[in-house]
Amino acid sequence: MSLAGKRVIVTRAAEEAGELEALLRARGAIPVRFPCIAFEDGPDLERIAERVRQGVDLIVVSSPHAARRLMDLIGSTSISFAAVGAATAALLPGEVIVPRKGAGAEALLEELAPRVRGKRVLVPRAERGTPALINGLAQAGAVVEALTLYRTVTPASGDTAALQSADALSFASGSAVRGFVRLAGAPAANRLAVAAIGASTAGEAQAAGIRIDAYGGEGLADLCDALALAVSPRKG
Repeated sequence: MSLAGKRVIVTRAAEEAGELEALLRARGAIPVRFPCIAFEDGPDLERIAERVRQGVDLIVVSSPHAARRLMDLIGSTSISFAAVGAATAALLPGEVIVPRKGAGAEALLEELAPRVRGKRVLVPRAERGTPALINGLAQAGAVVEALTLYRTVTPASGDTAALQSADALSFASGSAVRGFVRLAGAPAANRLAVAAIGASTAGEAQAAGIRIDAYGGEGLADLCDALALAVSPRKG
């Protein structure tokens, strides 16, 4: 299963597209940017900074973008961090707790559940972020405060002409699915091989009327694997 020569639409925000694009190029694919999401500040920045100053036991970060925005906001701190994977952890200070098995929210929750009973846990996250991690931490006995660090919005417009010469379409989040539908419409995906990261993103795409040819785990490498599966029946 190869992506060699395949033109793959990358729907991530422009400032987050580089990592996936590098992985695609390493597999011989040609990334084509079509940003379906953008970011703006959330309403809780002052409260997040205040909580960090007051002190919590653990800060849980669920994406590289959240890590970058958080560190720009709070600067250095001695508080411990946990992250959904290595790419997010690399942007945080100290010895960051990461899943020992896999990546993503479920894997991180499995790692943290035995450690957080009675702990004050701060989760600075995207508005309307998935509640599974928050609920799981609370069920494990943590005192959780989830605050909105940033909002995900849809860009004002997109170059839909880029879709015409593409072979495949990638979705790395439910937000990207929603943005694509607003910018291009679900039928625009019909002629492309479509892959998603994780079951929840795949489910959101299907609910929006987009056929999913393959989906993988919660990492970007898994998304590349899913793209290879998605395009393989279409060779020739």
